[in-house]
Amino acid sequence: MALALRPQLELARLMVALDGVAAALLLVPAEWPESVWAERFGAAGVEVVVSDRPRSAGLKVEHCHAGELLRETAGRVAETDPIFRSATARATRVILPTSGTTGAPKLVSHTWATLTRAIKTGGESPCQRWGLLYELGRFAGLQVFLQALAARATLIFTDHLPDLEARLELLAALGCDALSATPTMWRKILMSPAGRRLPLRQITLGGEIADDLVLRALTDAFPHARVTHIYASTEAGVGFSVRDGRAGFPAAYLEDSPSGVELRVDASGRLWLRPPVRGQIYLGAEGPETVEGWIDSGDLVERRGDRFYFLGRASGAINVGGDKVFPEEVERVILELPEIVLARVNARRNPIVGAVVEAAVVPRATPGEVTGTVELARRVRAHCAARLPRHKVPALVQVVTDLKAEGTGKLARR
Repeated sequence: MALALRPQLELARLMVALDGVAAALLLVPAEWPESVWAERFGAAGVEVVVSDRPRSAGLKVEHCHAGELLRETAGRVAETDPIFRSATARATRVILPTSGTTGAPKLVSHTWATLTRAIKTGGESPCQRWGLLYELGRFAGLQVFLQALAARATLIFTDHLPDLEARLELLAALGCDALSATPTMWRKILMSPAGRRLPLRQITLGGEIADDLVLRALTDAFPHARVTHIYASTEAGVGFSVRDGRAGFPAAYLEDSPSGVELRVDASGRLWLRPPVRGQIYLGAEGPETVEGWIDSGDLVERRGDRFYFLGRASGAINVGGDKVFPEEVERVILELPEIVLARVNARRNPIVGAVVEAAVVPRATPGEVTGTVELARRVRAHCAARLPRHKVPALVQVVTDLKAEGTGKLARR
């Protein structure tokens, strides 16, 4: 069964009601156009689609309107609890799409055991009101939903509001004290007057590399909050979390990982994970390379002293005349400039070296004149030239008013 609903609260209610009833639930991201539904539904074996939209022409599966199904299952929603109740007649799997940040999205079928492996239950939680900025149909959004459910906390839905500022206004007004977002989203939250008013006790970062700059900024802005950055993926689930306020992760995690997920780094610098619970299945496409239960994360790390630091995705490196450039490294250097709040680095095709580095930056205060924009771009290039090898310095710098984020909250790179 596919759940293609835009209102996140309706999606949450149906997930609870259909657990133990449907064999599998495919959570359809809002940005999927209906033109790709048939292909993706075929890969997942979907027989019924539940949607808040009219029936799609040419879609060869049964269609059920969400409102009708919610009325039929209203009693079940009140009586069920997918985490804590005893086993039902059918073990429902949850099918999630990967983000597709550096390639085509894949469908990953999870069990509740793989999805709740890192969810904490029992004990008193200092956080009573979780905010949901992620899409519920994505791995990160589902983790927030399950954590709030396990903690018996209030979950504040914000998807009905038009923009991030309005969503943060609601979260601040309702006393949201726990919030999870990507580093890109946190940088935008730090720019927001409403975001700075949040009474946060728990800050979680995930989905992208959390660098020292954003970690320090969050600690300074929210001194009473615990800051945690999580390494996780739709493919492998939650790998580990770091709470010491520093980028990267301790090298000691390779010998004794606190999450129970085994870690190793091969000779090329690739990070591999071996979860204790392995129940995820790839549908219609090959998953990452696996060897004896070890999953290739696709991320490259580098050891410096007693710590490993993330370089970026192996598939996302820019090839400049045979030299590799990781966009995230250049972005971190650009963000050292106090006048820059967001940065995105991409490859620009070049007939001589194959590709060169280009950057788009968002200034803290948008220059009012063209001369100001040109001067800011010059300063960005000069700063990079002083800190990086020549092939990593952006050949072109564009000054823009904003940088788009994907539905996952990650910086849109394509």
